[in-house]
Amino acid sequence: MTDALAYTETEERIFDAALKVFSRKGKDGARMQEIAEEAGINKALLHYYFRSKDRLYRAVFSHVFREFMGALRDPLKEESSFPEILRRFIDGFMSIHAEHPEISRLWVLENLSGAPVVGPMLKQYLEENAETAPRLFIERVQSAIEAGEIRAVDPFHTFITVIGACVFFFLAFPTLSSINPMLAMDRDGAIEERKKHLFDILYNGLAFRHAPSTTTT
Repeated sequence: MTDALAYTETEERIFDAALKVFSRKGKDGARMQEIAEEAGINKALLHYYFRSKDRLYRAVFSHVFREFMGALRDPLKEESSFPEILRRFIDGFMSIHAEHPEISRLWVLENLSGAPVVGPMLKQYLEENAETAPRLFIERVQSAIEAGEIRAVDPFHTFITVIGACVFFFLAFPTLSSINPMLAMDRDGAIEERKKHLFDILYNGLAFRHAPSTTTT
């Protein structure tokens, strides 16, 4: 599985429509007719591109997966300090979800059902690609530890913590907006503030509270 795939304009419209419907209804609750109407095409054309709902569901996840992983991976390959890498990762992750809030809901529904589609897909992706966003992030954390940039922490759990802190904002946005109506009044501003806050909290939780001693005995 590689990232470089070209889609037709119609396929892109179908993917966007299916993502919205699947994220609202789940795979079992979604209907091909509803997806066709959301895409502005007839059902026959939808079936021409994707013979079944199961095939379309897998195609949507594959599309999202490639776009998502590619966007997160590229900043991690740059030669930058760990704080800058962390900042760019948070910004990229939250920007993707801000533009497509359906992604987080789709991931949750898939995982609640045991990840029957995305689980094998992710396994294949990791096996076929040496440079993936999860692997590169974990490697950058490990390198930062070895270079004395941050404290010794578990790199994998750090990855989970960062993505969890990013995605929760979008999953809980309706509830959080009830607590603080200003979030809904200025969603874009709230997202930018959230990015800054997460970087501040996460980086300062990883950084040394005091500069490591360089004295020897």
